[in-house]
Amino acid sequence: MGEPALTVVFAVPDGWVGKPAGAIQSTWRSPDGTHEMSVKRDTSYGATPREASVGQLAWYRDTAASSMAGPKAVTHTTRQNGKDALWLEIDYHWAGQTEPRKRVEVFVAGSAGRVYQMLFDTAAGPRNLNLATQRELFATARAHLLIDRNAP
Repeated sequence: MGEPALTVVFAVPDGWVGKPAGAIQSTWRSPDGTHEMSVKRDTSYGATPREASVGQLAWYRDTAASSMAGPKAVTHTTRQNGKDALWLEIDYHWAGQTEPRKRVEVFVAGSAGRVYQMLFDTAAGPRNLNLATQRELFATARAHLLIDRNAP
């Protein structure tokens, strides 16, 4: 799947439905509504993966802004497209709800001070097998993520 305005190419699982892409983000949902995938490219929180992940995590911790409650995050260094990147794992729940959720994200620096962010958000209840699926989807999406394509 390509998003020319975002200068990114990525894999979307069969049957997923996309929302209209915005100026900085493209979002897709699994047919059963269990998983959501987004690809974002912007400069909101800085030009490096570390700056962007720290800023994004601070926003997530502001429940009034993000609607996320109790986020617990773990950050891993990784590589993406041959570049240093950060992988963020967040366990949380939506404000006013108790069902656990899991979000995994990768941040990689692109051109012009923009950082690309790919994320998968998944319901993660105690009897839920969705996390294994999330790991597979995230690995596949990362393997097909190509940044700075058709960049101006």
